[in-house]
Amino acid sequence: MKNNFDLTTITTPLLLELLKDELPSPKCFLQECLASLPEFQRSIDKKFPAELIQLMSMPLWVYINLKNKLGEGKAFEIMRIALLTGGLAKQSLLFYSVDKPRTFKNFIEQELEINKTGTTKWNDLEIVVRNENKFEIKITRCLYYELATFLQIPEATKLICQVDNAVFNSYLPEEIFFHRDGQNRRIADGCNECHFVWEYKKKL
Repeated sequence: MKNNFDLTTITTPLLLELLKDELPSPKCFLQECLASLPEFQRSIDKKFPAELIQLMSMPLWVYINLKNKLGEGKAFEIMRIALLTGGLAKQSLLFYSVDKPRTFKNFIEQELEINKTGTTKWNDLEIVVRNENKFEIKITRCLYYELATFLQIPEATKLICQVDNAVFNSYLPEEIFFHRDGQNRRIADGCNECHFVWEYKKKL
């Protein structure tokens, strides 16, 4: 199942490449993170879904350890590249574009399905507008942000939501345009809601 795609098959080689000039032994560093992961997972409040912890604990644990070693700025950029690449692959698979035609209608249906069964199923979603030219939703609760905040790394939420632009604007380029109707329109920015707007402009 595409839900079960292991993004570490992409992120691990990338991290090894990105860290080769930053750490004496990137492979040992990742092995140490993996070995200490169960203890880290046990420290996470059980109010968070086990599946969410399973999905996010390793990249967040790697980020925390990199932040301690290299500082927030460099750690963030390293994980930004790794998670953007892996996240784009994982999320793109969830739109089943190999099996279904890429249309605005199919995009909307699959985006709503992903919110029910995929990587955003833990968030609360409200539909604002849905018609043949525009689809707009808002996320009123983001468990990714709540988990990152619990771990005292709220900035790491942006490592996850950065994938939005890449996935949404590459699904049907030049026809579906994704934006947030302004700046600082995410919970991670201090807004009460995350705003998602897709506009469809069919080619003539």
